[in-house]
Amino acid sequence: MIAQHENNVMASFMLYLDNKVCTKGKAFTNYASFFNSTRKEYSSIYGYGSPFRQFVMDESITNSPYIMTGAYLDGDPIHLGTSGFHSISHNKGHLYFTQEVTGENRLSGNFAVKDYNIYLSNDTEAEILFETKHHTNPKIIETAKALDPEVKTFPAIFIKSASSNNEPHSYGGWDNTIMDLRCVILSDSSFSLDAVCSILRDLSRTSVPFVQDELPFNSLGAYTGKAFNYTGIATGDGPWIDSVEISQNLGVDTYSENRSDVYSAFADFRLFDVRKPRE
Repeated sequence: MIAQHENNVMASFMLYLDNKVCTKGKAFTNYASFFNSTRKEYSSIYGYGSPFRQFVMDESITNSPYIMTGAYLDGDPIHLGTSGFHSISHNKGHLYFTQEVTGENRLSGNFAVKDYNIYLSNDTEAEILFETKHHTNPKIIETAKALDPEVKTFPAIFIKSASSNNEPHSYGGWDNTIMDLRCVILSDSSFSLDAVCSILRDLSRTSVPFVQDELPFNSLGAYTGKAFNYTGIATGDGPWIDSVEISQNLGVDTYSENRSDVYSAFADFRLFDVRKPRE
């Protein structure tokens, strides 16, 4: 199955949101940390993780984030293609090697950690809010323990498709494809939650450019040396954000099994896209 209109909208919307939050909110922090083994291999590829997730990888973001393009082995710089250095997964906060690097705290690097990770999700709101255990990105590095590749950390924005339909628009087979998307926002402070909700609300009556080119990542979703610049590839005519509705105070603290330091909100987006769906 090849990607269809809804796949393209969801992917383009996720990258659009990520760029706007990082740019307008200056929503990242520069760090340096060790990378240690995750004890998991991918077809003879060895993974080494940081205590963080996700790293900024978009070179169009201003305000001087550290875009990680290399690493250090025992304090000496190494580059992709040398010393078995295969690729960098910014979304997972991992380094990949074709040979094992034995010993603790040998690999290190500089990077910018997003204030809000962004995920596409098929989970229900209840599963995201109340059933999934989320790890917090650390404020201070106490240990260099690697995060497991499947771990999701917060603060985070989970994007899910709520509904969609085609309505007749004009003669000639033109329809208006209406998509309702919901963002479930988990934050670690009320100030940060208000700030990110303000950014999302102000995206109303803007357009989401379609990403025209293939993303420059390998099969692991990792960087192999070709830069990712969002504004350089998001140049297609995409959907229009007709409205954004924010709902806060979701009552997470009423559930005793949930952490008291989680602040949550919904951001509901309605997207319009006039197109010829039967061609």
